[in-house]
Amino acid sequence: MQKKLIFIFVAATFSNASFADHNEVINLDDVEVRAPMIDSRILKHPATVETYDKKQIEDSINAATPAQTLKYLPSIQVRERFIGDRNGIIATRTIGTLSSAQSMLYADGVLLSNLLGNSFAYPPRWGLVSPEEIESISMMYGPFSALYAGNSFGGVMSIATRMPTRFETHASAQAFNQNFKLYGTDENYGGSHLTASIGDKVNDLAFWLGVDYLENKGQPMSFSTANLSTTPPGISPVVTGAYQDKSETNVNRVIFGANSIDKTEQTNIKFKAAYDITPQIKAAYTLGMWSMDGKTDVESYIKDAAGNPVYNGRVNFNGKQYDVSGQNPGEAESLHIMQALDLKSNTKGFFDWQLTLSDYNYQVDRNSTANPSSSGTIAAGNPYLTRTGRVTDMSGTGWTVFDARATLRPHEHTIDIGYHVDQYELKSETNNTADWSLGNKGTLNASAQGETRTQALYAQDKWQINPQWALTFGGRAEYWQALDGQNQTTIAGALKTADYKDVSETKFSPKISLSFEPVPAWGFRGALGQAFRFPTVSEMFQPLQNGAVAYFVQANPVLKPEEVIAAEFTAERRFDNGLVRASLFSENKHDALISQTLANGSAIPYDTGTCTRAAGCSFIQSVDHIRTRGLELATQWQDVFVHGLDLQGSATFTDAEVLRNDAAPTTVGNKPPRIPRNMFKAVATYHQGSNLTYSLAARYSGRQYNALDNSDINPDTFGGASKFFVMDAKANYKFANRFTASLGVDNLNNYKSYVFHPYPQRTTYVQLKFDY
Repeated sequence: MQKKLIFIFVAATFSNASFADHNEVINLDDVEVRAPMIDSRILKHPATVETYDKKQIEDSINAATPAQTLKYLPSIQVRERFIGDRNGIIATRTIGTLSSAQSMLYADGVLLSNLLGNSFAYPPRWGLVSPEEIESISMMYGPFSALYAGNSFGGVMSIATRMPTRFETHASAQAFNQNFKLYGTDENYGGSHLTASIGDKVNDLAFWLGVDYLENKGQPMSFSTANLSTTPPGISPVVTGAYQDKSETNVNRVIFGANSIDKTEQTNIKFKAAYDITPQIKAAYTLGMWSMDGKTDVESYIKDAAGNPVYNGRVNFNGKQYDVSGQNPGEAESLHIMQALDLKSNTKGFFDWQLTLSDYNYQVDRNSTANPSSSGTIAAGNPYLTRTGRVTDMSGTGWTVFDARATLRPHEHTIDIGYHVDQYELKSETNNTADWSLGNKGTLNASAQGETRTQALYAQDKWQINPQWALTFGGRAEYWQALDGQNQTTIAGALKTADYKDVSETKFSPKISLSFEPVPAWGFRGALGQAFRFPTVSEMFQPLQNGAVAYFVQANPVLKPEEVIAAEFTAERRFDNGLVRASLFSENKHDALISQTLANGSAIPYDTGTCTRAAGCSFIQSVDHIRTRGLELATQWQDVFVHGLDLQGSATFTDAEVLRNDAAPTTVGNKPPRIPRNMFKAVATYHQGSNLTYSLAARYSGRQYNALDNSDINPDTFGGASKFFVMDAKANYKFANRFTASLGVDNLNNYKSYVFHPYPQRTTYVQLKFDY
């Protein structure tokens, strides 16, 4: 956003008698001079970059989590299904909300993307950043910089947080609540968000300590369903209270209860220190500790003749037999620790350098779930009383990343040369347990382990040819390995083991970008880049079992890397108080790694069996070619019509299509999962003086699909992927020195929408902040 420069002329004294008496003082009115928005954004970066700063976040966003601060950036969506959701996947122009490994998130240069997998289960580690410490959040779209790995083809998100320059302390208390109505659920779900921080700079040492506590109970994420039955009931007990509707595939179904009602407490304790070794060399250290205690509840809609709730088992509803399953509560606990050390020079002269080492470790990560028998069992009973279950333990999982970069600035060039290495390790073990609420481990049910390691060398040169032209070009060479992969699964009482051979790949990715600003008001840029995204540990070594069939189905240990060839052309027109940008983008993705479902009788790759389960077998396979292209429009304005009114908006139009898929030829011509056809956003913020602001925003997302076969033809229901249109509002009032109160509403119009799971309905926020 533009900066405001205010020059105040208090008095002027003229000694020349021809103009005035030498003792006369002439008082002039205050004069405000605003810096125009004609500021180069094209020449600075090799691709489009959009930023939301701290002031914009505070003015216009009801933010209890850092993921919420992205909601008005062009073409960006975060799959945060409820406040505090740990599955908040970033979606951009060309990737959907199931593609966690196809974008990258950094906080102060530290990688927070969880590249152990590429699904809803591997989101960025949002819990290591408090929304209160964010100074700005920026998105660079596409794989056009050699400084970043191939996982960047969806874009690179960079969060900059605050470090104090003097003593400061902050505190915030926030409460929120939503009323959620769907099927038999009509409940108020709410929570609170508390933060406190203190920081100072003493001589050459700056430090910051912050605590962020979030507790919330979310709406149901899933429901126990079954297709409408024609089977006679037999001796099954009669139940009442179920609901009926049509599924996402437009099949008549019955809903028996609500599942995955998540209630969690999350605490983030973070310490940052920065020391100026010399005026040009700085060392920084960050320690983050994220803990979580959670419970997952269920709500049964059906009752037996005595009025008791029925959760699982064979039942008689409306004279037909159904097997009710999936209503299984659970408990979870986690303690993750992140450390980072950064050492860099900042001479702004001919030569600078930077070294960054970070480590993320799952110290504790356990999830215990009830697992009562259901199919074929009459009235299996209450899972809160039936104690058997399973415990999944991922303790010891984590990753380590090291980066070394040198920057040279000879004449009109800025040259970056760097080395990168990362190692991701997966340790996952699932055991049976006699009591899921205690989580004591019994016999082994399944396990998966393995490592991936990537080393990269890169070079990039930004050549400022003259004041109007800039050329950025470079390349990235990467060597990737998958090591020590193993699965174990217990089938029919026997432990089956699969050990995988180590595999490796070497790839090179060129990038080039040409920028042109003929006059300060106009800017143009064309960019072309290639990128390779290597398979993650979980994609390589996920444990698979073919239903009740008594043989072990191996994972796919020889997946090809995804290859992307992307292009962008941008034109930008800037004015004194606003700008308009248009970007054409295109992406051709080869060997896209997507979960596909095989039909009955299909041969299973890398195994001797066939798929015999009625619902088919699903696992990661390569889709040969997906093409995505579109247009993104963005604009922002200040002091529109009246002083103090700021506007911001964007529109994205996307055409994505499967062009080739040898594994499932019937999907050719389909839309890839979770990429909406269009997206619109608008934000209006009015500053009434310096102490009061109002904001009104709207977000729209068009039709999309959950399944690669596009079988989810009924989008406006649980399991579908609907369009949505929601309006958000917020007001801030600085009512006393250092105190600010906020009142806000998300989804003001209470629009009911789904991206498989139901999204939040109308949610209110109230917040009180203290800043010193």
